Amino acid sequence: MIRSLSRPLALAATLALVLAGCAGGCGDPTEIQLAAEGPESLAALAVEVGPRPASDTTSEARAFVQASGEAVLYDALAHTQDDPAMGLTLAGERLLDGWSWWLDADSLALDGDDRHRGVARPDFAVRAYLQRDTTDFIGKLLNSIRGDERARFVERISLVDLADSTAALLIAAPDSIGAVAFRPVVSAGAAADSARTVGESLVVYGGGVWTAIRAEGGAVRLGDIETAPEAGRDAANVPGEIVFETPGRLAVVTGATPAEADRLAGLALSRADALRQQRADRLVSVVESVPLQTEDAAFDRSLRWAAVTLDALTVRDSTSAALALGLPGREPQPGLSTIGAVRAFLDLGEWETARAMLTTFGDAQLFDRRQDLLGRAPNAVLPGGEARFETADATPLFLATSGEYVRATGDRGLVTGGPNFWFKSVFAMRGLYEEDSRNGNALASGRLLSRDGRTAWMDQGETTGGIQRRGAPVEAQAALYAALQTVRQYAEIMGVAGRENTRWYADTSRVLLGDLRERYVQNGVLVDRLGPDGAPAGGGSPATLVALDLLDDLPAEERGRLARATAERLAYAHGVGTRPQTDSLFYPFLREPEFYTEDAARYAGPVSTWLAGPLARVMAETGGTAPAWELTQRQAQLVTERGVIGAIPEFLDAHPRQSAGLPAVGGAPVQPYSLVELIRTAMEGFVGASWPDAQTLRLAPRLPETWGETQTTLRLGSGRVALTLRQSGEEVTAEVAPSGDLPEGATLRLAGGAGEVSVPLVIAQGDTAVVAREAFTLQLDGASAEVDGEAVEATATDPTPDVWADFAFVQPDLRDEYPVMRAVEERRDFSADALLRTNVRATVVAAQTDPDGDDWGSTNTFTYPEDVPDGVLDATYLEVSRDDSTTYVRVEFTTLAPNDPTLVAVAFDLEDGGERRVGRNALFDFPEDAGYEFVVFLGDGIEIENARGQSVGALSGTSAFDAAGGVLEFAIPNVVMPTVSRGDKIFVLVGPNDGSNAFRDVRRTASGNTGGGKVSESAPNVYDFIVGTVTQ
Repeated sequence: MIRSLSRPLALAATLALVLAGCAGGCGDPTEIQLAAEGPESLAALAVEVGPRPASDTTSEARAFVQASGEAVLYDALAHTQDDPAMGLTLAGERLLDGWSWWLDADSLALDGDDRHRGVARPDFAVRAYLQRDTTDFIGKLLNSIRGDERARFVERISLVDLADSTAALLIAAPDSIGAVAFRPVVSAGAAADSARTVGESLVVYGGGVWTAIRAEGGAVRLGDIETAPEAGRDAANVPGEIVFETPGRLAVVTGATPAEADRLAGLALSRADALRQQRADRLVSVVESVPLQTEDAAFDRSLRWAAVTLDALTVRDSTSAALALGLPGREPQPGLSTIGAVRAFLDLGEWETARAMLTTFGDAQLFDRRQDLLGRAPNAVLPGGEARFETADATPLFLATSGEYVRATGDRGLVTGGPNFWFKSVFAMRGLYEEDSRNGNALASGRLLSRDGRTAWMDQGETTGGIQRRGAPVEAQAALYAALQTVRQYAEIMGVAGRENTRWYADTSRVLLGDLRERYVQNGVLVDRLGPDGAPAGGGSPATLVALDLLDDLPAEERGRLARATAERLAYAHGVGTRPQTDSLFYPFLREPEFYTEDAARYAGPVSTWLAGPLARVMAETGGTAPAWELTQRQAQLVTERGVIGAIPEFLDAHPRQSAGLPAVGGAPVQPYSLVELIRTAMEGFVGASWPDAQTLRLAPRLPETWGETQTTLRLGSGRVALTLRQSGEEVTAEVAPSGDLPEGATLRLAGGAGEVSVPLVIAQGDTAVVAREAFTLQLDGASAEVDGEAVEATATDPTPDVWADFAFVQPDLRDEYPVMRAVEERRDFSADALLRTNVRATVVAAQTDPDGDDWGSTNTFTYPEDVPDGVLDATYLEVSRDDSTTYVRVEFTTLAPNDPTLVAVAFDLEDGGERRVGRNALFDFPEDAGYEFVVFLGDGIEIENARGQSVGALSGTSAFDAAGGVLEFAIPNVVMPTVSRGDKIFVLVGPNDGSNAFRDVRRTASGNTGGGKVSESAPNVYDFIVGTVTQ
């Protein structure tokens, strides 16, 4: 028995008892009350997030996203922001980084560090702020026992649709706590400088529009307010504040002029309740239209969130539908096609959206051989109309998907009417098969090729440190096979099925399927591609799962066996990896900048979350329902438990950092592909829904055990079929309720185990009309079937294969050091052959001259140190070139000295963000909107550092300077730094070397060790600089 406790432990025990009765917060649960308000279907989706423990420094901030037209709000819920892309954006331009609050009664500022609880629903988000506790440990315990009197503040946030396609951000303060001030953080100093009072609004200019912030009964106070920046930003510009009494609310609205923005803000406030209700009503419709309900409440909630987010990413008008790829500034990697969303819209019953998306893609097809292949289809058409053409398989995927739509809906007008898909499909197929000297042939030996300008998913090219998939990728051949089936179907619709070219489609598809089975299977494993030389390459890559998902004409056992061979190499329970962990070039983490670039790792190990869909569907369709559900369940958990609520991140690490931890999320925080796959897997993989033709609904249920009794309602023609499904072993029971204007001959085909039964869904009424029949119960057990207890004829089918018996997911093999990390450690010390090599055949991609005699610093006043010869700090020319493996840099000078008194820093700005301050006493800051990812210091030797100041490559004891020629030349292998690309900037900074490869100080008066002429303390210690831009 423990007889006594020390005082701190006793207090801790008392505190635990007190808190045990206060889970969720006893003092003021306004945020919880708000989350439960309004429509029940939306309140049921509320996700609550608490603060991260102080010891948690690795997990991502939980965030929410709201969208209205081209406006997007992306922000953290119960944490400070951790992503520079967070804030309010319009048409890709960020208008607000965020905001903070001032509480007049407490004379207290509350910002991101004070957020302690958040709740996200589809229609709004609620955030609670709690004043930070700065007392010591004992004080915290005592405060908790006698009552926490720290200030609290709650806000409700809604992004709503205003008139004329304008969005309004409504922020309400529902509690009565006196006067508060809203402090907007604008994205740039220029916007802050434009701040003014217009009407009753604080108005700022940025992103090409005026943004007005206006509160009910509010007052504007202009002035620069100091606020700590979030998400690693360098600055936070707060040009003023809006003061108003609580309870109250404010609106943030944009306009073409300051007066227009103020007027619209007033309109938004006057209609705030109606606007919020309109948003809620629309989202209720989205949520309640999801055609699936199971006894697994957690999965149902994730599925509805997925439908809500897919809806938010979809921008519709009367004739078109386009899908946003993600958040502004955080789009996913290229190479996939958004046309796959059509299948999800079919499953969800949104057939009109599916058609609009197909016609939008059809309008973007290219039919000018001077531009590209005849009939080439895009990978994506973005809101606003931009079409992106990337991969070779985008065209056949588009054709195949249009065929799925026509089969399901019977919409022959798509083929024969205004959109004229028959014409477009025939010419697109001709564009694939005909010789094209201008644009390069699409096919060789009957196989679809990946090549420059028409690549494949995962192909980043060797110049980025990633992989290159040139030749005939397996998923492209599967897409081509599916496209040939569609064009043959269209020929039947057009009444030309007997023509020779139509028979050619059928013959060619059979040959292609045979080629896939013969050439692409090596030792029981489906290979990634046939290389340019025709040899198989890349066995068991994740692309094979994409191909198998398309190749549903393969015998089920063969298809399942090939999928299992890949899954045993790549499939973790949390997702499908991109390279086996047994490979010496396996990258366990997406981001490990000390050892490698993200480009190198992206498709060389980490989990690409969208791949769970193709694998799970093939698993379920070939007898592996249990592993398919385990994989899908983990994806569904991502929707509500990780990252952005309602979304699935683009990537996960293949391995967790610790054995008991979770793999980190990465890549785009919001993207449509994984959401589409989750919806499709639920409806096609587990419910087993498909439409063989416009009169037939086929169900092949493969229900997970946790789903229990499952309800679904599916469209058929202009009617619907409601079903309640129960499954036990081989036995399937379906309670069927047809309704609406079903097509003549409407039929339900139910498949399960080793049998299939067809039952009519309509009965004749009069001589010509048909109506939906009365509800009935259908039971199928093997090859025996009953309707309402009476036997009906069933057809025996092949039994479900047993290829997934004893299947086990890959278990992460965690290591203290992985081979790719050892390789980096070993290659940090380079040879002169690696870093001093030149290549006269390399392509020059940037060249910039600089005047002689301008080596006098940023203030034009610098003088040399007394021991440094004239001219050695005067750079006159920069040239950057590249080949497939290396970036080369050449800098010319007026003169150079043999004892190397010159120090040069060459910084590379390769992407958004980056480090602004160049180290080693350069004191040089990049412009506010720029930053570098790598910097090379050249003096006594060469040192390559990343933006974190970590050495990633070095050469000691050898100079890169050629004093006789007045030239500096060096090379950076792509294994250290990704190659430069169009738009990248290279900054060359020159100054005197202090002997330790750091820039010497510049002071007012020169001496033997320091330069002179500094008239401003903020001036960098740089005498000359050149900025070059990569132009190709």
